[in-house]
Amino acid sequence: MIRPNGRLLAIRQILDRDEVCLDIVRYLVSHSEAADTTRGIAEWWIKRDVAKTAQALTKLQEHGVVRSYLVQDATSVYAFTKNLLLRETLRQYVDLVSPTAPGVRR
Repeated sequence: MIRPNGRLLAIRQILDRDEVCLDIVRYLVSHSEAADTTRGIAEWWIKRDVAKTAQALTKLQEHGVVRSYLVQDATSVYAFTKNLLLRETLRQYVDLVSPTAPGVRR
């Protein structure tokens, strides 16, 4: 794994402390082209509370892990970062903390 800089260390700390953030990243590592609304992510991807999912997405967006864009009715849709180095680093981290099958909650 790449030696963590300040940004990567902050992301790791979030993932260590917030299971919802980790679940979102686990899903995205396995489904890197997926994109959905907060409700879709909560209900379909990770089976979590919508409000907690929204908080997790905000944290991940602040650190560049997810990006958002607006669709025609002003709804935000979230997707994985396009930064390939960050994607690979996150994949390695998820593999390290989740030795079970990727994308499967422990």
